Amino acid sequence: MTIVTTSRKPIPELRSLAKDFAFAAGSQYIIRGKAGLPEINSLDPHIIIFRLYQGTTLSLELHAAGDPGILLIISQIRNAVREGPRLGIQVNDPSIYERLEPYIPVKLSEDGEESCIFDGTRSRRYLLSLKIHEA
Repeated sequence: MTIVTTSRKPIPELRSLAKDFAFAAGSQYIIRGKAGLPEINSLDPHIIIFRLYQGTTLSLELHAAGDPGILLIISQIRNAVREGPRLGIQVNDPSIYERLEPYIPVKLSEDGEESCIFDGTRSRRYLLSLKIHEA
């Protein structure tokens, strides 16, 4: 099971996003605190870290033990009220699907304008625009 966490001192919106993402993925959310990546990696080899990229842009990093992280930039976040059953996590970009699939249960969908849709707690639906960061 993948662990979802945040940077050490996340803004409240980032913490809420990470908790709801973990809920949608059926993953464990861990409060990072002072824990380093090796400490978290000892609990599970797969880690997803939500953080601010370059101080202003939200991102999520996919880490597998021994591999360099894959960075996905969150260029836009919208919230909606969920009506009906939960969707789980859906993406409409095959390259993003391929990167997320080893970490979490994700569905490839051709519906919607956003590249990632998931349902959090409290009837909240997130619509994210994700882009793969090419270093």
